[in-house]
Amino acid sequence: MVTHTILFAFPDEMSEADRAEFFREGTAMALDSGLVESYEHRPGIPLSTEVAPVFVPSAMARIRYADVESLREYLRHPPVAEFVRRWRRRFPYQAVSVNTED
Repeated sequence: MVTHTILFAFPDEMSEADRAEFFREGTAMALDSGLVESYEHRPGIPLSTEVAPVFVPSAMARIRYADVESLREYLRHPPVAEFVRRWRRRFPYQAVSVNTED
C-alpha cells in the first residue's frame, strides 16, 4: 500500500462552500478512476505562532493506492490534470505532497 498525502494552501477568497465542492469533486474523481483504494480529506487547524512558516496548509488529502504504479498511473490520468487546471484558474492554491509506503 502507498499513501499520497497532499497539503493544500487555499487562498482566503476560497469560501467553505468552494472548498467543500473541491473535495466532493476530487473524491469522486479519485474513487471513480479505479486506481485509488481510499480518499480522505480534513481541514487544517490554524494556530498562531511567533514562527513564520514557509507554507501554511488549509487542508490535507490522503489518497491510498495498492502500489506505486497505481499512483503513477493516477497522476497521469487526464481528468486529474484537468481538475487541477480548472481549480487553479478559479483559486490559485498551492500544494505540496509526500508519498509513503504503508
